[in-house]
Amino acid sequence: MTPQAFVETYGAFAETAYEEISLLFKTSADRKIAVYVYADAAAFDAAVAGLGRSEIAGIDAVADTNPDKLDISIALPRILSSSAVDAENQLRHATSHILANIASGFNIPRGFDEGIAQYVERFNTPKVARIAALVQMADQRGTLVSWSELNRDVPPQGDEALIGAESYAVVAYLIQHQGLPEFQRFLTELKTNPGWRDAMKVAYAPGTSDTLWKQWREKVPIWATTEWRWNLVAGFDLEPAKALLAKGNYRGAQDILQLSEQLFMSLDDQKRRDEAETLKAQCAIGIQAEELMTDTQQALERHTYDRAASYLAKAKAQYDQLPPEQRPDELIATYEALAGAGTDAMTKLDAATGLSQSWGDYPEARETALDAGETFAVLGDEERRTQAESVLSGLDTRQRRLVLMLGALAVLTLAWLALWLWARGHSDLRWE
Repeated sequence: MTPQAFVETYGAFAETAYEEISLLFKTSADRKIAVYVYADAAAFDAAVAGLGRSEIAGIDAVADTNPDKLDISIALPRILSSSAVDAENQLRHATSHILANIASGFNIPRGFDEGIAQYVERFNTPKVARIAALVQMADQRGTLVSWSELNRDVPPQGDEALIGAESYAVVAYLIQHQGLPEFQRFLTELKTNPGWRDAMKVAYAPGTSDTLWKQWREKVPIWATTEWRWNLVAGFDLEPAKALLAKGNYRGAQDILQLSEQLFMSLDDQKRRDEAETLKAQCAIGIQAEELMTDTQQALERHTYDRAASYLAKAKAQYDQLPPEQRPDELIATYEALAGAGTDAMTKLDAATGLSQSWGDYPEARETALDAGETFAVLGDEERRTQAESVLSGLDTRQRRLVLMLGALAVLTLAWLALWLWARGHSDLRWE
């Protein structure tokens, strides 16, 4: 891979990482960050060995946070074998180390530094779930590392995976429960205070590191079971919300966008906040449209066809404000057909009832009632189907009565004629 090809493949990840993390920490580098890409893994290992930096396992993009250096070394073969998300997270991890050190005047202790670097990665559910499981297990066993041990320059001997996991959990707790502005201030206070405990006391006044430690310990069981899914930095990425919107999952998108709105409000980033609010407005429209579609369905189930048509018209008006791909055209067409058929059948039933009063309109009345009854049967509207059958039954009963009356009249007529002929007898006149 040529340098140009590397930039085309991974450059956007690095630029986005720098932009977002700079905004998060309210800091920036006074010069460009150099990136050294090693085609040979052995050469990469040799280069990072001289940095004196102890990284967690699985990191293939290592930052040199020496104020005179501020560069990143990358093992190309390992990056190439990673997924796009993993490669992006390698770059975000290394960029975080540089910017967190700048934000703290190069005084950030190791535990917080490593926790931040993991926290700003693109949220990886399986990875963070493993972190939560490690922290939960250590909490249950009583083997959690103290913050003092966690922030030693030389990491304590023991389970490196737990140390990395706990670092993440501490940063996640401070940002979620103490607030991002307070965490930003903590980094700033590290520039002028002699130690991280003093900086924490100023940033989180009137709390102290011991107080926060106890509060964190109390929160660990809850965090490890549910709160681990909450990551404020995930709010930078609006694409998941857009994807859910495109699928019509408005409530899911709304939940994600609440996090984005909270993040951009904390960062005072009005441009991104406006974008998130625009997407949230689409969610609100979509949710209202879905509620109207539910009302339409329920009205159809209750066979109140006029009300179903009214709800459906309002739902269509809401969907007209959304992109065409979010409109459930097939379902709308189905509901429209059902509501229209029900309304038409009700009109026919009323017409048949009126026509049934006239003997001359009998054929039309019967046909109209029959059509209405068949439609109600298809719609499952038993009450109105029974009404249509009642109209048909009434018409048939009246028709039978008419036939019987005409038959009786014919019999009487024939009987009278026969009697008349018999009573008349033979004629006395003969015609020659």
